[in-house]
Amino acid sequence: MKKFFLMIIMAAALTACQKESVNAFIDNNGDCIFENSLVCYRINGASNPVVTSGMEAIFKAVIDKQDVVKDRKAAVAGSLNDGGSAIVVEDSLVFPLENFTSFEVIEKTPKHVTFSVTYPAFPVGEDSISLVRTVTLRDGSLYCEVSDVYSSNHVGSAPYTAAAGFAKGSSERSETGKDYIINWENMPDGDGSFGIGVVMPMSGDLVFDGPANSAVAYFPTRYGRRVDYAVGSCWSRGEVATFDMWANKVRL
Repeated sequence: MKKFFLMIIMAAALTACQKESVNAFIDNNGDCIFENSLVCYRINGASNPVVTSGMEAIFKAVIDKQDVVKDRKAAVAGSLNDGGSAIVVEDSLVFPLENFTSFEVIEKTPKHVTFSVTYPAFPVGEDSISLVRTVTLRDGSLYCEVSDVYSSNHVGSAPYTAAAGFAKGSSERSETGKDYIINWENMPDGDGSFGIGVVMPMSGDLVFDGPANSAVAYFPTRYGRRVDYAVGSCWSRGEVATFDMWANKVRL
C-alpha cells in the first residue's frame, strides 16, 4: 500500500513538472536564460566576453508540431539589444561596465517566474551607481515585466533620466504610440521577420530614433526608485505573423 501511494505522489510530481511552462536559470555559459512557451531571453553573465546589461531575444515557434528556436546572437557591448534600460548623460546612454554577478529566483510557480540580477557598481559622473533588475515572465505572454533600480553611493536621491528601449536595426515597419514603441525587422538570414517592443506607461517621451540608434522611452526619476517597463518579442514563424498582429498586442 505504501508503495502504491508513493507511485501516486511521484506521478503527481511528474505531471506538475510537465505542466511547468515558465523558467529562469543560469546556463552552462553563466548567462541568465528565462522563457515561457512563446518567448525566450538571455541576459549576459559575468563570464560572457560581451558586456551589456541589455536583454537578447531568442525566438521560438512551433513549426510542423516541432519546437524551433532561433538564436539571434545579436548582443553588442554598450547596447540596449532587444530590451533593457540605461542612464542618460548628455544625450548618451551609460551602461554598467560589467555583466551581472548575482542571480536570485524570487518566486516561481507553474504560471510565472520572478527573478533578479545584480550588477557591480559603475561610475556616472562623480557617482558610483549600482543596478538591480527584477524580471517577471508569465505563462503565455510575449512580454516580460521589468523593474530596474539604479542606486547611488551618495546620501539622498539625486535626479537623473532613465531610458528603456531596444537597439533599432533595419526597420521594415515601426510604430510609436502613447506608451509603446515597436519595431518589425527582417531576419538577417532571410528566415522571416521579428518584432521587438517596449511598453512604458510612466514615460511621457518615447523616441524611435534615440541615441546610438536606439528606440527609447525617457523617464525622469531619482536614484533608488523603480523604473518599470515591459519588453516583448515575436517571430513571424510563430503565432504573431505580421506587423499589424504585433502592433495589436500593444495598441490601446
